[in-house]
Amino acid sequence: MKLEWLFLTFAPCDAAEPWQLGFQDAATPMMQGIIDLHHDIFFFLILILVFVLWILVRALWHFHYKKNPIPQRIVHGTTIEILWTIFPSIILMFIAIPSFALLYSMDEVVVDPAITIKAIGHQWYWTYEYSDYNSSDEQSLTFDSYMIPEDDLELGQLRLLEVDNRVVVPAKTHLRIIVTSADVLHSWAVPSLGVKCDAVPGRLNQISILVQREGVYYGQCSEICGTNHAFMPIVVEAVSTKDYGSWVFNQFH
Repeated sequence: MKLEWLFLTFAPCDAAEPWQLGFQDAATPMMQGIIDLHHDIFFFLILILVFVLWILVRALWHFHYKKNPIPQRIVHGTTIEILWTIFPSIILMFIAIPSFALLYSMDEVVVDPAITIKAIGHQWYWTYEYSDYNSSDEQSLTFDSYMIPEDDLELGQLRLLEVDNRVVVPAKTHLRIIVTSADVLHSWAVPSLGVKCDAVPGRLNQISILVQREGVYYGQCSEICGTNHAFMPIVVEAVSTKDYGSWVFNQFH
């Protein structure tokens, strides 16, 4: 059932939607872990909210001045103080264990990735270099990726998100993305892939991703980098292994 008539939209695709509340659909195990952790923490937040509201309403009801004109003075309560120290500690433990597991899994680097792609940030566009296919300076798979101006958009293309050259990758394949910058700080971020990596001049940062399904995933530079910061989007297109091989072949012929 489609709920398009509602203002509340739960990320039906891999790009931002009007009035969207919630995450975009996960396309990697990393992003799925982020969404699961969010839901787990939100469960505890709801419990705490309900409990605190119940305590507040109960206190306002039972300690109203008409019911208790002479309030009782309580110095301290050992039992309640022990409880409100232990229970938050237990809740924090249940939050910390999955969060640390996710944090360390995000830092893991694939030792032997199938494909290595170098993303270089410029003011204000991206350059992509497929390092595995660079046999010489004359024969290399490198291209620039610029945002398509609004006047040149075709039907169905997204404003401020579509580029002239997409990053094409094979689905269900371990990838290594090396991120750097040629001028100022940038940030290579794609929400559906669960990645956000700073591009620092003179430094190489790397992330590992495994795109689990075919599709087109949109992102943007997430570090303020100058006047046209809002105009350097990122588009990753995940295709089948066969289509990826054909794409690489066409780049050299």
